Amino acid sequence: MFKERLLERVANMDTDGSYRPDALSADIELQSILKYIQNILSTKQGSAVISYDFGIPDITNFHDKSYGEYTREMENSLINTILKFEPRLENVKVIYDKKDEKTTMMHFKIEAQLKNYKNIDVVFQTTINPDGKVVVNEE
Repeated sequence: MFKERLLERVANMDTDGSYRPDALSADIELQSILKYIQNILSTKQGSAVISYDFGIPDITNFHDKSYGEYTREMENSLINTILKFEPRLENVKVIYDKKDEKTTMMHFKIEAQLKNYKNIDVVFQTTINPDGKVVVNEE
């Protein structure tokens, strides 16, 4: 399995042929994953040509659920989406972070392992703003 997505590999190719995707470090793979998770979680389900379930559901549509039910559904949705569209991660866990619960932003912690490096755990802090904008940072 490659450490970078196809378009990243194409963009990084040199004309002299010195680019070797098999020799990349875990840090480069982690940055690639971080960017791609940002893309996945910033996409609304149903809006991508690649797949109808690419992205996350509309976060503004939970008027018929309790907040606890909604956060559990979001955790499960994030896990399923990441497992389906980011194969470089495994053992994915998503935990709702109650910090700043009085604001209209939602915070989730994503914990996983790099599939190519069994001993490297990764943690991403994810913030979903009320307008649906998603920010993902490495913790």
